Amino acid sequence: MAIVFSETAAPERELHLVGMGEIVVTDSPNAELSCIGLGSCVAVCAYDVREKIGGMAHIVLPQYNGLPGSNRAKFADTAVPMLIDEMLKKGGVKSRLIIKIAGGAQMTIAPGLRDTFKTGERNLEQIMSVLRRENITPAAADTGGSVGRTVRMYVKTGRVTVKTAYGMPQEL
Repeated sequence: MAIVFSETAAPERELHLVGMGEIVVTDSPNAELSCIGLGSCVAVCAYDVREKIGGMAHIVLPQYNGLPGSNRAKFADTAVPMLIDEMLKKGGVKSRLIIKIAGGAQMTIAPGLRDTFKTGERNLEQIMSVLRRENITPAAADTGGSVGRTVRMYVKTGRVTVKTAYGMPQEL
């Protein structure tokens, strides 16, 4: 039996589900960007407060593998610069970007495997390295741990919420 979850958007709301390895950037004030069920993946949210442009990248792995045809938006070292570039193309200004990140949990809980992959930790390290290179300090973060998260950004206000499994949404 499959369980299907759906959310009916109010007519004035545009819900954009940002899938694995996707980047969404919009200046629509009615847009809500969301990454659902992040484990070791990381949502990087960018917002230009003056132009009211919002963007979100759903990062899966830390480093681009160099294989032809690979989706560069999937990797932290290439997706973060791509997100920033798309924000600038839409009219954003790098010095005004507010960056918030969430995710990067350690989801492997099998005995003997707890520290094997550390994908979430490596994703976060790579994201922070790229942000340092870009001279951007994140305004907020909810990262690590061992629980999944859902992240939502409201483009009208730039507000970002994070909901952990079985928790209530909290503003980031």
